[in-house]
Amino acid sequence: MRRARAVVFALASAAMLSGCGALPVTPAPRTSTPEAVPTAQAPVEDVLAQESAYMAALRAELPSIDRSPASVWLDLGHAVCEAFDSGFTPKQVYDSMSGGSVTQQEASAVVVISGIHLCPEYAPTP
Repeated sequence: MRRARAVVFALASAAMLSGCGALPVTPAPRTSTPEAVPTAQAPVEDVLAQESAYMAALRAELPSIDRSPASVWLDLGHAVCEAFDSGFTPKQVYDSMSGGSVTQQEASAVVVISGIHLCPEYAPTP
């Protein structure tokens, strides 16, 4: 329970820092369990490639994010993956982010794009 609170706090903190519309997207159901998540760390090159792809997709979806530091959006994306690892559903993560300073459009994009690029084991299935 403590870890869940820490993840929600991290999401809320990142959301407040982002300071950034409204495209409600129904998040895809979770496709794997936390036990299925690989425990070995990815090579640095892979992480950088994932983060670059994430930022490129996020900028394509949300051109307004260029007014914020990329680190804020990367931290938010990684917090989404941590929430998935902790067992939160995409809907729960989206609900915890939307409102406040993160718009529904931004929350939706971050949840979906994080699942695709930063933690592909949780990618939505077509």
